[in-house]
Order: sequence, then structure tokens, then C-alpha cells
Amino acid sequence: MDRLKSLLQKPENRVCADCGAPDPKWASTSIGVFLCIKCCGVHRSLGVHISKVVSTTLDTWSDEQVDLMEAIGGNASANSVYEACIPSGTRKPPPNASVEERSEFIRRKYEDQDFLKPNLRMKSQSTSRARPPTGLETDDLSAPSDRAPVHSRTSSYSNRESINRTSSSVGHSQRGSSASSFRSSSSLALSRKSSASLSRTASSPSTAGMVEFLGMLKVRIVRGINLAVRDLLSSDPYVTATLGTQTVKTRVVNRNLNPVWDEEHMLSVPSPPQPLKLQVFDHDVFSADDSMGDAAIDLNPLILAAQMHQGMFEEFGCEQIGRWLATNDNALVKDSNIEVIDGQIKQDVHLKLWNVERGEIEVSLEWVPLNGI
Repeated sequence: MDRLKSLLQKPENRVCADCGAPDPKWASTSIGVFLCIKCCGVHRSLGVHISKVVSTTLDTWSDEQVDLMEAIGGNASANSVYEACIPSGTRKPPPNASVEERSEFIRRKYEDQDFLKPNLRMKSQSTSRARPPTGLETDDLSAPSDRAPVHSRTSSYSNRESINRTSSSVGHSQRGSSASSFRSSSSLALSRKSSASLSRTASSPSTAGMVEFLGMLKVRIVRGINLAVRDLLSSDPYVTATLGTQTVKTRVVNRNLNPVWDEEHMLSVPSPPQPLKLQVFDHDVFSADDSMGDAAIDLNPLILAAQMHQGMFEEFGCEQIGRWLATNDNALVKDSNIEVIDGQIKQDVHLKLWNVERGEIEVSLEWVPLNGI
């Protein structure tokens, strides 16, 4: 982590790349920028095919992730590409910007590529995210669909060489030998954005993904117990956990009805909070994966307990501060205690799987408030 700390100490990386908020504690490893928690929320809504967000303090970084951040150089280098042509009437959102203003700028910057030099854009303007129509555009919106350009995908690929050359010159002027890495990562990130933008329709709302976040949730998928048989004698189970628009997936454990995953994933908790949905599947190579049951975790007891005791955690060594009770309406096998352990708010959850003949799953949660990030 010494290399990451060195990057974070650079003056341009000590403020958020998108809004300028001080002391950013998040990063997009696919784009190469450091972000504040508010801009991080918008980046998460773009999808990991555009921006893969990790914490600089809570997540474990791979050497490859640090290599990419070093190759790009951080905020100044990335912004020299992504903000090369900001129109005179457009301003970057300030640190106290609204969710709408922040989301609109970030989506234009990375998803629509509005601020790149025209010869670097990987798609035509006709494939951009929908804007509110004006009177002059009404006829165009009602025109036959065959008027839409069909060459935009082809032109995206033909522009890659131009992007590579420009990115290379940026890399040489700023980092010498790291130019090649910067060129590759920039081209890859932009090509992903092109694919995402081409898939959006004209009916997509311009306010999509504008979500406020209450905090972060560490979700540790611990193990499965007495799971259902889906193959001849056993199953190859894995778990997906979904919170809002975010989904994470564990590895597959082959031929095991009592698998131990013990995997930790980080998710943003939207406001208002939504249930954490868990689904267990049997992995199949030649057919669709079979369902092995599902369950849902109500996050309200955890969040309420955390908010009621905010600022008091240093007074607790190990103490229970709340409880989610097992009832006929939820999947709990037994009551789930919410505890403060060494200043961390944790909850162990033991669930019976629904919509399946048998099976249970154990999950451990840790609440991370925004002021603790």
C-alpha cells in the first residue's frame, strides 16, 4: 500500500477528480481517478463496465490495480483527457453540489464522453444518453427508427488508433515510460463506455442513478448449511448478493452441500435502505444455473441501531445495541444481535433459504457510516 499512499499524497490526488472535495477516500481503478464518497455513489450507478470503484482505506488492492493507477497518474492525467473540451457554459460541480448536478456532470464526462476531444469520442452524439427534448427535436424523436445512424459502432472501433495516439502523447509528456500503460487503460475504459452508451435507449431517464447513500455495508458470505442437491449427488453452489442496483457474487465451491465461502464484499446502502437479497445457485457448465433458494435481510434494524448510537462507539468495548427478531415474516433461523465490537458495528445473520426444499446460509454484516470512511 506504500505505492498507493504515495499516489494519494500528490496534490492533484488530494481532492476529488469530479467535484474537488478534499481528502478523497475512493478510487475508480478502471478510469484511474480518486473520488469523494458522494461522487463515488454516482460512479457506482454507472456500472462496473464503466467505473469500478474501490475504497482506499477499506478494500484490499491488488498489484494490478495499483499499477494501473500509477500508469495513468491520477486525477490530473485522467482529467487532461476526460475534461479536455468542457464547454464554456459548463462548470464542474462543487463539493456541496446536489445529487442531480453531480450525476449529470459525471455521466456526461465518463458515459457520454462530452468533454473529450471530438476525435477521441468512441461514439456519435446520436448514441448519447437522452436529453430533455426541445421543440426543434420533436420531429426527430418521432422519425422512423431506420434514420438512426448504423455506423456508430463501426466508427467507434475505427477511432481507437486515434485515441491510442493521443493518450500516448499525454503519457510521454507526463510520465515517460508509463505511456504504454496509460494508452491501454484509457482506450479500454473508453471502449467499455461506448458499449454501455450504445445499449441505452432514447427513453432512458436522464436522472437514472441519482441515489443518495447512507453508508457502506461490508457483507461477508460465510457458509451454506445442508444445501439442496441439484446435480446427481451434490451441487456446485455460489451466492449472489444484491442491494439496489449492485450485485456481487462469490466463487463456486464444487461438489459441496456445506460450502465455506468466507468472502467479503462492499456495497453502498441507498437512501431509503432496501433489503439485501441473497440467492444461492448451482453452477452448471452446459445449462442454466439452478436455483438453490433465496433469502432477504432487512437492513433497517442495523441502520437504526447505528444511527441511535452514533458517536458513542468509543464508549463500548463489546456490547449489544440492537436486535432483529426472528418471525414468520422473515427468514431468520434465530434472533440476530447487533453489536459494537472494538468500535465496529456488526451483525451475524443465520437465514433459512426460501423457495427450496432445504438449506441455510450464514452471513456477517458490518456497518460503515459515511463519517467513518
